[in-house]
Amino acid sequence: MSVQPNISAEELSDKGHWLRKFRKAKNLNTLQLMVSNAIDKHHKTPAVAAAIYLAECQREREMEQGRFLDR
Repeated sequence: MSVQPNISAEELSDKGHWLRKFRKAKNLNTLQLMVSNAIDKHHKTPAVAAAIYLAECQREREMEQGRFLDR
């Protein structure tokens, strides 16, 4: 189990935070698992859930375009 530093609610509501995490996924199955885990942890906060969803959509588009580098 990895130890996560305390992350502010503002950062969790930022799409960029989730996109950086989701760029570690190199295929759709891994992305789905990461998104599912994130939603399970943060489903009670609408702003965070929205940021997760937006980051997922962007990462899916990147994967479709063949962009797999972590930027």
